[in-house]
Amino acid sequence: MGLLKSLRRVSLWRGYVSDLVRDERKYPGKVRLGERLRAWSRGLLSESYLSYGAGETDLRLYLNDVERYVRTPFVNGPGTRLVNDKLLFHEVVAPHARTPEILGWVLQGRWHPVGSSSNSDPLRVLLGAPDGSRFVLRLRTGGGGRAIAFLEARDGALLLDGRAYGPSELDGLWVGFQDHILTRFVEQGAYARAIFPAATNTLRVLSMRDPESGRVFLAAAIHRFGTSASAPLDNVGRGGLWCEVDLSIGTLGRAVPRVVEGRPQFRTDHPETGAAITGVALPCWPQTVETLLRLHEALPLIQQVGWDLVLADDGPWIIEGNNYSGIDIFQVFGPLLTDPRVERFYRHHGVLRRRVPGAGATARSG
Repeated sequence: MGLLKSLRRVSLWRGYVSDLVRDERKYPGKVRLGERLRAWSRGLLSESYLSYGAGETDLRLYLNDVERYVRTPFVNGPGTRLVNDKLLFHEVVAPHARTPEILGWVLQGRWHPVGSSSNSDPLRVLLGAPDGSRFVLRLRTGGGGRAIAFLEARDGALLLDGRAYGPSELDGLWVGFQDHILTRFVEQGAYARAIFPAATNTLRVLSMRDPESGRVFLAAAIHRFGTSASAPLDNVGRGGLWCEVDLSIGTLGRAVPRVVEGRPQFRTDHPETGAAITGVALPCWPQTVETLLRLHEALPLIQQVGWDLVLADDGPWIIEGNNYSGIDIFQVFGPLLTDPRVERFYRHHGVLRRRVPGAGATARSG
């Protein structure tokens, strides 16, 4: 059993290294050869190197990409599956926090009900919903294929990609979805709609369990906002924005698009709607912080998780967890390793094996 476990770990390790190389090759940015070589010598992807200011600050204070891609995936150990599998994730999260109900599981193009027996009939679940009701299909685990799709009930049919599927055509609706879960759509708060209404604008909050005290803390948070290029998603790789969040008071800071040339171009408003971003207060922020801390505390197998959530006017909805969250999305606003709790966490779990100058001197608010 020990040998099989070791072989599996090696196989996973090779996959994560492959991901690192793939992302470097896919990066569309303009990077000079000298900058690319400097990035690699510091364990960074070219994109991270530019996002972190190309050496204008001490790059040793940043968790680098080799550490993130190759080592952080193993931090949660046996708890990894609880985060990666959205069916399991829903079961462990639902008793502690609001999370969208899973109505069905589409496996190899066929509908399988989940939860209530009333979900056994997709006609009742989907076509029986009031006009305008929306649903989301997401990959249950992993990546590849079609990651996400949005459906809407309209005039006795279901709309997907502009095509209407009637009662006799639902079997055809699932074609192309190999391992997806169906949930109800969550409506975002008025603050997010005011900034960009054509996408669901989500938060990513990184929480960790302190290895000494066992207490959970929030290490960093960002808010994503969509643009016309990314809509209906807020995906920054497709043109969306990242925005820093002040953990201590729950207000938005600077926003920035993906760096593809030069240095990060920070801004205080949305580039298309003109709505102010910097200074906007997030609704129900104390409740959100309390929910995330309590939820993570209730999951003892989980050491680190990147929570994706939608903030409604009456509080947070937990959408999913990420076993080894991207780190650049936080560090574009400043290095994580200046927080002694974060530095201690990664060193304890074997992610960080090098000296960090001035480690433990300062901490992020929150």
